[in-house]
Amino acid sequence: MSFEIEWHGNFYGISWAYEKDRLVVSIVFEDKKESVDLTTEIDRWSDKFTRLTIIEKSNGEYAICCYQDPQISKGKNVGLYRSGMRQAGGYEQAKPMIEEKSPLLQIAYAADVRDMNTYEQVSRLVPLRKCRIISENDLKKQEYYYEKMAVNSQS
Repeated sequence: MSFEIEWHGNFYGISWAYEKDRLVVSIVFEDKKESVDLTTEIDRWSDKFTRLTIIEKSNGEYAICCYQDPQISKGKNVGLYRSGMRQAGGYEQAKPMIEEKSPLLQIAYAADVRDMNTYEQVSRLVPLRKCRIISENDLKKQEYYYEKMAVNSQS
């Protein structure tokens, strides 16, 4: 059995919302088929073994890495990873909420990412067991093995 993760980074970006007294991290896709395919796997994720890591980079950008521990996965080992997002605006507002309480995750589809009326929730709201904000230098630590693999997969 392989513990490698198939990383998906072909999403538009992140949308932050507040629902049910918790921050919701929406991973927004412009490709409906890809968002539905990933939702099939993500809806199976165990609420106890999901992880979200935000990697703050020294250049003012951040990356997001989200996956289920592959050692307990019953389906495909898929993960979400994207870098190159600015640590400004929505992220600056969301960061204190993330540090206070782990957010929920959802997959969303947007026919037109510039128009919020075209956004559609595709997956269930997935509770994130572990949510961490780390610096790029922390990727050297063994505990961030999968995050490092995600970064390397996009290089």
